[in-house]
Amino acid sequence: MRRKLPDRRKGYIQKAAVGGHKVYIHTGEYEDGELGEIFIDMHKEGAAFRSLMNNFAIAISIGLQYGVPLDEFVDAFVFTRFEPAGRVTGNDSIRSATSILDYIFRELGVSYLERQELANAEPEGLNPDGLGVVEDAEPVPAARFISKGFARGAAPDNLVVVPFGRKPASSSSAPPTEAVACPECGDFSLQNRGGGWICDTCGASPQMQG
Repeated sequence: MRRKLPDRRKGYIQKAAVGGHKVYIHTGEYEDGELGEIFIDMHKEGAAFRSLMNNFAIAISIGLQYGVPLDEFVDAFVFTRFEPAGRVTGNDSIRSATSILDYIFRELGVSYLERQELANAEPEGLNPDGLGVVEDAEPVPAARFISKGFARGAAPDNLVVVPFGRKPASSSSAPPTEAVACPECGDFSLQNRGGGWICDTCGASPQMQG
């Protein structure tokens, strides 16, 4: 059964640039905050490419509404490689991507699935409450997170969000290790998982000692 989205829905818009190409991601959410649809807008691209991306977003949205887990889409499209690719600007969690699709599903994985391993920004910028590094725990106006138009003025002006800092660290914390450069893409994002090395940026799995 298809789970229809409400006529009036929440979501957010993320503007960024991948390899110098602007990308806008629009999301639509169910009442419980689950992702139900996406829209992808690109500028200065050909009409055919824009149409393909728009229809790709429609296909993903229909899949989500019919119950396909977002995890499946993320695992399928992260690390895909095609141009434009490279440096990402405008996103505080993602600094590089191997393609537009890689960037889009990294963003959705970080924002909706808390899969911080898909982010390649500095760890201090990934505070779980989304407010960045918290030093003095200053209250933040709720208007920064609540759409005034969606609430239709129901949210009072004096409503604030009080940051609580980071989540407590796991008791079984591993000792810190030095950053290792990937021999394929050169990024310092090589991680040792399950006895093997994998690059969080390009997905390469080089055979290395250690």
